[in-house]
Amino acid sequence: MDKTDRARIQVTLSPALLERIDAYCSRIGVTRSAWIQIVLAETLDRRERELGDAL
Repeated sequence: MDKTDRARIQVTLSPALLERIDAYCSRIGVTRSAWIQIVLAETLDRRERELGDAL
């Protein structure tokens, strides 16, 4: 990791999906990177809870 304690990743998205993400981020006033981090964290939290409930 770099000195900001962040890991840089590369993701390939379709142009249509990227346009939808960018439009949504503009509407809600957050950066693409921030939105992706929020959505990934929320999704992972939810899935981990669901998995924990299933055990």
